[in-house]
Amino acid sequence: MEDAPDHRSKLPTDLVTWTTLLGHWTDLVKAGEGLRRAANSNPDAARWRDSIPEVIRLQAITFALGDLDRLHASDRGLARDRAGIGIEAATNVLDSVWAGLPIPEALTEIAQDASQSLQAAVYAGLRWTRWVGPDRLEMPQVDLDAAGIRGTLACAQPGTTIQPGSPVAWWTEREPPTELGRPGFEVVPGPPVQVYRHLEHEGRRIRDFVASIFDRPEGLPLLVPICLAGDPIGRFTVDAAVWRERNRSDFESAVEDAILEFAGGAAASVPN
Repeated sequence: MEDAPDHRSKLPTDLVTWTTLLGHWTDLVKAGEGLRRAANSNPDAARWRDSIPEVIRLQAITFALGDLDRLHASDRGLARDRAGIGIEAATNVLDSVWAGLPIPEALTEIAQDASQSLQAAVYAGLRWTRWVGPDRLEMPQVDLDAAGIRGTLACAQPGTTIQPGSPVAWWTEREPPTELGRPGFEVVPGPPVQVYRHLEHEGRRIRDFVASIFDRPEGLPLLVPICLAGDPIGRFTVDAAVWRERNRSDFESAVEDAILEFAGGAAASVPN
């Protein structure tokens, strides 16, 4: 996804086509051939030559993880496990090849790209549930016990005041909570984000800022991570009635129009 750590390294994100990928792999092959020719005169050439298969393996894993949403949701967990095994194996080989010497930065970056892509791949196929009603929403009570911990889910706490257009939850490899299925909610593709609330000018204005979860802007986070790839990681932490009254008071006290802004790459994948 656009706002997650980029598995394509420094390749242009809007030009990662077959032509770009082919050119990248062609450069690697040429480099490998050059190293073979220089093997007798360059003491490190043999190490570079032996590194090429692992570089190819790491980059193949990186690009495959970028297409993980093409797999059925039930197959993605196994694919991530296999990718992790492959990354570990390739990294171990590189460690062995360069034993006693610092691994070149270029190889380290390739391995890091693969590891970051594996972390981001847990969000493959992500969907938002966002509020598209004409007025602000008071987040309904969500029964987390009924929702379960399947797949990945983040959700606003009950009682949160939500502005139109803002995500109230995001999820993948599961269905959203049933309470978010009524009219006024819309499901759209989108990246993993957090909604940060700012009370500006001593509470005179409310600004909600939607940013990637990989960024760390200031503000009060409104979405609670509930589970990640089937592992429980969080629960609602405040009483819904108390939280609802605080949200009402904040909006009633503000004398300037509330603002909803999206960081670059943090918007849904379809237009409003």
